[in-house]
Amino acid sequence: MLKLPGYTIEQELGHGGMAVVYLGQQQSLKRPVAIKVLNADMESDPFVQLQFQQESLMVAKLNHPNIIQVIDQGVAANGGPYFVMQYVKSIPLTAIINRNDVNLTRKLDIAIQICRALSYAHRNGVVHRDIKPANILVDYDGHVRVVDFGIAGYFKKAGTKGSKETQSVIMGTPNYMAPEQLDPKAEITYLSDIYALGVLMHELFSGCLPAELEIKPEDIPRALWDLVQQCLSRNTSERPQSADELTSKLLELLHGRHLNTPRWEQEKKSDVLPGNYELIDILKENSYGSTYLVSEPKSRQWLVVKKQAVEYEGTAYSSSQALAGVEHDNIVSILGTAKNDRVFITVMEYVKGGSLQDRLTQAFSLPRWVMLAQQMCAGLHQIHQLGLIHGNLRPSNVLVMNPGHVKLSDIGYLEHNAVADDDWYQPNDEEKSIASDVFSTGAVLFHLLTGVAIEQVQGAVRNLDKLDSLSPPLVAILKKMLAANPQKRFGSSEEVRLALKSVFDTEKTVIVKPEVTEPTVTEKPQFSVLAKVALVLVALFFIAEGFWLFGGEGIGRLF
Repeated sequence: MLKLPGYTIEQELGHGGMAVVYLGQQQSLKRPVAIKVLNADMESDPFVQLQFQQESLMVAKLNHPNIIQVIDQGVAANGGPYFVMQYVKSIPLTAIINRNDVNLTRKLDIAIQICRALSYAHRNGVVHRDIKPANILVDYDGHVRVVDFGIAGYFKKAGTKGSKETQSVIMGTPNYMAPEQLDPKAEITYLSDIYALGVLMHELFSGCLPAELEIKPEDIPRALWDLVQQCLSRNTSERPQSADELTSKLLELLHGRHLNTPRWEQEKKSDVLPGNYELIDILKENSYGSTYLVSEPKSRQWLVVKKQAVEYEGTAYSSSQALAGVEHDNIVSILGTAKNDRVFITVMEYVKGGSLQDRLTQAFSLPRWVMLAQQMCAGLHQIHQLGLIHGNLRPSNVLVMNPGHVKLSDIGYLEHNAVADDDWYQPNDEEKSIASDVFSTGAVLFHLLTGVAIEQVQGAVRNLDKLDSLSPPLVAILKKMLAANPQKRFGSSEEVRLALKSVFDTEKTVIVKPEVTEPTVTEKPQFSVLAKVALVLVALFFIAEGFWLFGGEGIGRLF
């Protein structure tokens, strides 16, 4: 019997071509876990071992409700690598496909949840490469989780050990593999996952694989059938170009039927919700309020309706009123507000690209970081010009229109953290102000550039050494933004933007590539001769200012 330190093995849950999955018990926390162990006959294959180890490290970085989380990893006494996952009592999708008691609405909801998992993975540069019913788990509440990223790979792994070997090996399950996956020289991208999901949906909705059926079944709507066929196109350019796009089209087909719509109808009457809006999806729900995705019937435009209890209002309602009608490239548009004695409502534009929070598994490339940093500062400056304070700037409140365009949202809303002590983006024990917004901007930019959050100890940031590989002028800007003393930070976000511009304003045009081709390592900027001279002048300025910044207080206490 297999023995692993800290775990007991109870029974086998299943096995595949590369590994066996066991139900186990984590002794320290007395909780059930799923333990995946590499097959004994494959342990001597260095490529398979590399892929297996890559899975645990990759999935451990992905934090999404529709993806199984990795808890631990190690090597067993017999030399076989293993990793430990959260255990969820569930059944594989293979057990659901041919059940007559699962209607089309529930199946569409399952497909949407898979899309959301893939969308999150793709935003973080990870392609699954083996989407199939056996790798989809559904619990008894209908919640879906994607598993087995064992053969997944980052879109761009230039310079990493084993990348050439990975590109020369065909991996996947034949019935679900995209045509390009059969060519060892072809580039495998997120569009290969879209194809596999098309096969899965064909099987889920019709009960059979595409090769086994040529005519549309009568009980499948034409729009849904056409969408599945689009996913199955041999030409990658004819498939839906993102999991986000596929999600939107599936939500259009569902039109809220998967939700508790009677509750929505009741809330429209009691909570000043716009009466003519149609519910599409519930984006977020907690004890403070709810965030709904709705459709405006006349224009068919999708909007976001945010409902919040008045006791958690903060300055959100007054800020939304002040921002209503304000048009700015880097601020989410507010279309209307309403309030009664229990709740207040904000109607805003829908940004379907998610947030920066969905993209934090790896550091951003420097060219993209600079562009987004300047946009955040421009949006924040406009907010401050209106006499407002954001007060809750964090990656989840920076929405992504496209890879090179972001907008700030949730101005004036209170922090609603699951763990109140771990607020990485706000200065400790400090009133909301322009200075605190500058600090929060620095904390977000630090995370995007280094891949880790700041660590505060008694108001001082203790892990600024993560910036050591960057240019001194850029380090000086970030340190000044994160100064413990608010009076020693930049006086405005516009000053931050101009400081960044002075460092990176070169003769070269910055081109932001699509997210899937973003390099996974932080790049150093290339400077022209004139820019190098400017850098020297800026460096001298910050050295002089550094004597004032640190004078009398000590670097240890400030940072």
